[in-house]
Amino acid sequence: MTIPDTDEGPLSSEDALRRAALFASGLLALRESPRFNDLVQDLSRTMDVPIAGVSVVDSGFCWLPVLHGVDLDSIPLSESLCAGVVETQIPMTETDLPANPKFADNRFVAGPLALRAYAAVPMCGVQGAKLGSVFIADQRVRPDFASRAIPQLERTTVRILEEASSPHHMRRVGRTTVEGLESLIRRATRNGDDALVTAIDRVMRDVLPLTGMRGN
Repeated sequence: MTIPDTDEGPLSSEDALRRAALFASGLLALRESPRFNDLVQDLSRTMDVPIAGVSVVDSGFCWLPVLHGVDLDSIPLSESLCAGVVETQIPMTETDLPANPKFADNRFVAGPLALRAYAAVPMCGVQGAKLGSVFIADQRVRPDFASRAIPQLERTTVRILEEASSPHHMRRVGRTTVEGLESLIRRATRNGDDALVTAIDRVMRDVLPLTGMRGN
């Protein structure tokens, strides 16, 4: 999975720090490793749902680097069911989506996919950055989501974040990670934002040993 070039377009300090955390998390390369697909498929089987996945939020989109049960690469954040979870960092369970006016008109609820139940937990990165979510969805009303979904999602999220930040995975994505962080540092330097340069450099120093690479 790739995200837009970090040298283009406006980027606030908050977004730059979140993007730095995203690079450092290892989450951008989940699609390249079968291990993450296995974790999501295990989640699907355990919760008996047709749809399960990982979302990563960036540049106004909800990107889907690992998704089981639906063929999608990304969703505009305005249409995503996970947007509120990522923003508030509060887990969500909806056992009957059409019954909630907030979601009844969503295209994934009212449209052909006809989702009826959804649950998600947030993923948090370094310095509390809001990265995305791990979620499940069903085309059946699921009263059991209220008690079962969050604990299982939280366990899977811990495993995904641990695997994504492990040295063997970070060495595979080292070049993308380092180049992305260096690009963010260059941008912050051009903008004269010394505090942001320092913050991203700190992220770089923390993640470099895992990548096996050297910064410029």
